[in-house]
Amino acid sequence: MPPTSTVKNTPGSTSPKARSSSRTPAATSKRPAAKPHEPTSVEALLALDSAYASAPDMPTSVAERELSSLARLAHAQQSRMSRIGITSDKVDLLARFARRLGALEKGWQRARGAVTLTSAQRKLRDEAEALDAKLVAGGRWGCRNDDAAQAELSRIADGSGLSDTIQDLRDLVDFWSEHEGALGVTDITTKDLARAKALADALEHAAANEASDASAAHALELRNRCFWAADELAKEIREGGRYAFRDQPKIAARFVSRHRTTLSRRSRLKAKKAKVETAEEQAAPIAEQAAPI
Repeated sequence: MPPTSTVKNTPGSTSPKARSSSRTPAATSKRPAAKPHEPTSVEALLALDSAYASAPDMPTSVAERELSSLARLAHAQQSRMSRIGITSDKVDLLARFARRLGALEKGWQRARGAVTLTSAQRKLRDEAEALDAKLVAGGRWGCRNDDAAQAELSRIADGSGLSDTIQDLRDLVDFWSEHEGALGVTDITTKDLARAKALADALEHAAANEASDASAAHALELRNRCFWAADELAKEIREGGRYAFRDQPKIAARFVSRHRTTLSRRSRLKAKKAKVETAEEQAAPIAEQAAPI
């Protein structure tokens, strides 16, 4: 509590102002109302646990679209959602997170673009990003009937930044060594794969510059923290929607993340395929031994 001052009455004082102030309490100025806590603010995002700074598990452009779509869906079903504790304030916050994520992604891209790279490094980076896209697109087409391959491509395509591009190129070289038979139906050449490896090696120093730039690192951290904070809220709303509409499966299904559902399904198919192939490999020697001579 702030200290209070005591006013002494001076004998013989005839000031009307003094007499009046002795009878009437002094008016106190009101303090401005504290601003409500805004979870999307820089301060709130930086106050989150360090785990929130980890890289997103899906492209932020996809996350932004899914968050906005989920907010619209929850608003449309607000009557039933409110009954299970998903208030309109939570849904409004989700929409703000979606907009904030988009803004922070743009901020990260601007900061990343401002990182000092030589003209030669920028040229190599642009070539690497174009080759990355070409190798992924070829895989989407050439391995279109292979769910496990599609799951692997989705995993590779997640993320952003020069370090991710370098890792993508290395992973794609490995991918195409495993799916070499599909190269014939694409315009990918062995020279492309050799170039991918060379570009990944050549850009390591540039990636280190990008990672060490304070402005870019700060922008990336904010983007990542916003992603996971939004994802946490979205998870609650998705689970609430599936519970609220458990008697209406078609509506409940709309509360599921399409991106994660697709990745999960492809991962299960990949695991199932690997299990079948392992069983076949183990059974082959037994079959050979049982064959009549």
